[in-house]
Amino acid sequence: MDQTRLKRHYLIRSVILTGFTLLLTYLIVSEKLSHYLAPRLHMFSYVTLGILVILTVVSIRQAIVGANEYDCDCEDVHKVPRSPWISLIVYGLFLLPLAMGFLMPDKILGSDVAEKRGITLLSNDVRKLAEVAAATESAKSNTDIADNRNSTDPSLSAGDTKPAPEAGSEQVEESNQEQGPSDATQQEPADIEDEQIRKRFDTNGFGDFYTDLAVSLYKQPVIDLHEKVFLDGLTTMELYAKEFAGKEMEILGFVYRQTDFSAEQFVVARFSVSCCTADASVFGILVEKPDGSKWAKDSWVKVRGKLELRKVDGFDMLMLKANQVEPVKAPKDPYVYYSYDAASNS
Repeated sequence: MDQTRLKRHYLIRSVILTGFTLLLTYLIVSEKLSHYLAPRLHMFSYVTLGILVILTVVSIRQAIVGANEYDCDCEDVHKVPRSPWISLIVYGLFLLPLAMGFLMPDKILGSDVAEKRGITLLSNDVRKLAEVAAATESAKSNTDIADNRNSTDPSLSAGDTKPAPEAGSEQVEESNQEQGPSDATQQEPADIEDEQIRKRFDTNGFGDFYTDLAVSLYKQPVIDLHEKVFLDGLTTMELYAKEFAGKEMEILGFVYRQTDFSAEQFVVARFSVSCCTADASVFGILVEKPDGSKWAKDSWVKVRGKLELRKVDGFDMLMLKANQVEPVKAPKDPYVYYSYDAASNS
């Protein structure tokens, strides 16, 4: 193949590579990369951008200087297309997504996608955890009863309720009683409050992560379910629905409605992304307000109200009885993600 035709192919490739480099640069600089990828994958995009820059520079050099076709045993694998129609098909496969990236607007996911994928108000995982916790609690109580029965000493007379105290035990008890008040006074009021609140949550067996987050959220006069605790906060409140009933909460998200909703009902929802928008799931909480129908679908709102307990399919589910709904702009990163440090972010 002559050098002029070969340079022409490398020029087309340089244009395509330059286009992808500029598109990825635009997404990173404009902070719109989060519309497509989860933050934990952004580093791979930066590496990809560096590789694209190198490939673009090499391709431009070959388009200017020229290059010889590869001479190897790979047959036609490395050779440029020889037919105009094949060239159109091959390069068109790259130009089409490039044109879509530049011409189509960056649109965040909304109700149309939520309707197709369904929205999670009470997740199956939470239901399973609730069933496991109930079974565990039942087994524990049965074990305690059995232990109490086995601990009865048949050698005691009918009038005895406990064995005689051993020598020195009275002194130990008196010592413990003397130390008790002094230890209690050494505790900070905040620590005592945390312990009292923790007793509400640590009996259900859901683990320290959810217990810590439950305590952190419960201490807030108005629970702020912001993006860093959105998913874990919803899960925690689902696990401890009875404990959180009656608490004030503030939440931000887009308006979603189903056809079977009443005029006063809508869902404040957010999309959760694990890797990219292709695996996005929808989570939210049901809201009730007398004038709820005035808020347009897919509009972003900040809602404040009181949590109320409802029975759904035999499970306790929290809904938000709103007293204030405020229109807001969609955040730069509209999606939410699970966090392993949610308690410290609440």
